[in-house]
Amino acid sequence: MTATKDKKSSPTQRGLGSIYRRKLKEADGTEREIPTWHVQFSVNGQQFRETTHTESYNEAQKYLKRRITEVSTGKFLGTRIDHTVMSELLTDVIADYELKDRHSVDSMARHLIDKYLMPHFGRMRAANVKVPVLTAYMKTRKDAGRAVASINRELGLLRRAFTLGGTNGKVGPANMPNFKGLFQKEKNARQGFWEHSEYEAFRDALPVDERGPFIFGYWTGCRLGEILGLEWNQVDLEGKAVRLRADQTKPGEARIIPLGGPGGDLHDMLVAQKARHADLCPESKWVFFRQGSKFVKRDSPRRGMQVTDIRKGWAKAVETTKTLEAAQTLGILPEDVTDEQRNAAKGIDRLFHDLRRTGVRNLIRAGVPQKVAMMISGHKTTSMFSRYNIVDERDLHDAADKLAKYLNGKTGNGQK
Repeated sequence: MTATKDKKSSPTQRGLGSIYRRKLKEADGTEREIPTWHVQFSVNGQQFRETTHTESYNEAQKYLKRRITEVSTGKFLGTRIDHTVMSELLTDVIADYELKDRHSVDSMARHLIDKYLMPHFGRMRAANVKVPVLTAYMKTRKDAGRAVASINRELGLLRRAFTLGGTNGKVGPANMPNFKGLFQKEKNARQGFWEHSEYEAFRDALPVDERGPFIFGYWTGCRLGEILGLEWNQVDLEGKAVRLRADQTKPGEARIIPLGGPGGDLHDMLVAQKARHADLCPESKWVFFRQGSKFVKRDSPRRGMQVTDIRKGWAKAVETTKTLEAAQTLGILPEDVTDEQRNAAKGIDRLFHDLRRTGVRNLIRAGVPQKVAMMISGHKTTSMFSRYNIVDERDLHDAADKLAKYLNGKTGNGQK
């Protein structure tokens, strides 16, 4: 079949393009009109024709006026931008993260884009991703049990994709969806803390390779990635400090972590770790390394390798603390605990990131000035720091105790 221009096209003002319908000539010579309106206009002598994707003449007029406005203001980027697919925009987001050395490129951007956004939006044209499409996606994710915070992160990546697309000339202003109002208030922020008794029990239950990072996280509030990336040339035991490089921190700024003196868990752990390092793998540069199986000789292939994942050791500690709690509750030995008793015990089951929140709270409770505490924890803004310095139930009870002590100290005439 062949296409012919509709002779009954509807022209607009001369010089401002025209609106028309196309007709298709069938093989038998008959013609069939396509109900969708098309527009035609010129830019610097070059003629452009494109579909408006609508059967409404009024909407087609608006479409043409928008194109003419883009031409007159120098914002016309060509008709190809309407054909840009989302996979191209999402790929640009990852490239942008890599270019700027964003630490979350693998943990957040690449993971969310590859697993969720690309399969759903990848083949869509960016011009077709409007607010109803986004809200439908949000509902799908919510029905799948996705947390509000996670949905917001995915929307943030989509918004970034369109922002980069507009900057790179791949998406026109008319095709930019309005994300305002789509982001939901996050009510699922974790508020878990490690009490010192829990810290001690869990510390002792962890395997030796994972114990050091756990102690470091509890006493400093540092991020796990910052801890696991430490090298011995950054540890100054004599000066009682660890110096983080700018490329190791999320904000991209170097900072100093005080270790305290001998007798403290943090300082003594690093001294012991240094001795293990000298004995097992003096050639390794990593502070937190794998010692390898104790049943393997010194040439164990894993010995001296950087600890990059603590999940396996963490799970063992969770199971051990369940067993110990069951034994303490029932007054029996750990080896006598049945599976049913073990499963009934709560144990200690928290996240490593709760150590960061705990570290901030402990620094403030110890009387450390907020500015100094922020320098240690690596928080750049007061608002973000305040999110971690969360008041928990014990703080409320402490406040009540202080109030009672104050009021009980009053005399009958209202004087202290």
